[in-house]
Parts: sequence; C-alpha cells; structure tokens
Amino acid sequence: MTIEKEGTRALEQQAEAESEVERLASLQELDRHLRDKVETLATLEREVAAMEVELATHREGVTAARVQRDARDRERRESEARLEDEESKMKDRRMRLNRVRNEKELGALRREIEVGKEANQQLETEVFALLQAVETLDAALVEREGALAAVEEKAATLLVGHRDRIAALTGEVDGERNARDRVANSLGTELRGKYEQILARRGATAVVSVRNGTCQGCHLHIPPQFFNELQKSRSIRLCPNCHRILIWRPEPPAEASRTAR
Repeated sequence: MTIEKEGTRALEQQAEAESEVERLASLQELDRHLRDKVETLATLEREVAAMEVELATHREGVTAARVQRDARDRERRESEARLEDEESKMKDRRMRLNRVRNEKELGALRREIEVGKEANQQLETEVFALLQAVETLDAALVEREGALAAVEEKAATLLVGHRDRIAALTGEVDGERNARDRVANSLGTELRGKYEQILARRGATAVVSVRNGTCQGCHLHIPPQFFNELQKSRSIRLCPNCHRILIWRPEPPAEASRTAR
C-alpha cells in the first residue's frame, strides 16, 4: 500500500469515529487530496497531449520537406534527361551539317542548330537552378530531421514517465473517490448538500477552524458568546461573517502558551 493510500484510509477511519463537524473536516481534507491529484492528472494529460502534437507537427514537417525535396529532384532529373536528349540531337545536327550540300537545306539546319543552342542554354540554366534548389531543400530536410530526432529523444523519456504516472494517479483517484463517497454518505443528505454548496461558493473551503475567537476563513472575530457556545457544542455552526462551517479544537498546551505570550 502506498503512502497516499495509507493517508487516505487514515482519514476515512478517522471520519468514521468523529462527530458530524469532524467528519465534514475529514471530508474536506479528502476533497483537497482528490482535487490536487485530479489537477496533477489533468496537467500530465495536457503535457502528454502537447508532446504528441509537437511530435506530429515535426513528423509532418519532415514529411512535407521530403516530398518537396523529392519533387524538385524529380524535376531536376527530368530536365537533365531533356538536356541530354537535346545535346544528342545537337550532335546529330552537327554531323548532318558536314553532309549537306544544298544551300537551302544548309541554312535551315544552321537555324535549327542556333535554336537548339538557345534551348540547351535555357535547359542548362534550369538544371543549375534545380540543383541549387535541391541542395537548399536537402539542407532544410536535414535540419528538420535533426529537430525531429531531438523531440523524439525528449518524448521518449517524458511520455513513458508521464503515462506511468497517469496510470498510477488514475488508480489513486478512483480509490480516493470511493473513500470520499463513503465519508460523504455517512452524513445526512441536507448537511452534505450544505457542505457542497459552501464548498462551491467559498473557493473549495467549506470547513474552517476557529483560533483565539477568530475564523480562519475570513479572519474576523466571532461574537464571544457564539465562540463560547461553539466550544461547548458539537453541533454544526456557521461563521456569522463568511458562513463557512466552523470547527473548534482545543489548542495543544505548547501552542496555547505561545499564543498567550
């Protein structure tokens, strides 16, 4: 049994032997423990979700960068193939140039060669630009892959640790909810409803102690006669100022002597 479970059971056992106001105080303590764990659980779940989103974003970025690089590289290969084909045609034209004897055909072939030269120059420029683009995209892809690797390394530790903690906390929360329900069910329906109402209205604090005649919820003095009755009675009483449920416990001797000084 964990320390948290032992503490929860101790609070539950304490509540079973107490007056209603003491049980309300124990119920509030159980509620506090439960609220803290639920908030911790929600924080862990948000961090897991955020890490999963971050991982997905980086993976999508790597995929997009790879697709873009591959598309440009495909364009480069296609342009190089066209350039190679045009250069082969140009070589054939030059070979034909030596065999042509007709001036008309010779002129037409020379114009064809000039047009081919211009086309080849354009293709060479296009291939060079595509080569540069591929190199730039390669560098961007390497950078994105490095960022992804760093996030994956971070996530490997965080996600495992958080998921283990979430599983453990989920079990603890279920157990504490059961303990809380048992203590709450030991109270009357009307009193439990009053407690829940004050709890919701007063910032999750429904039961407060009284020390030296001062409510520890609103920090205002309560009437002396009211305080005297509170010390003598075990019935439920509300602070006249903040309307929280009051609980009075005799101060330990050491604490009382320090207060007196």
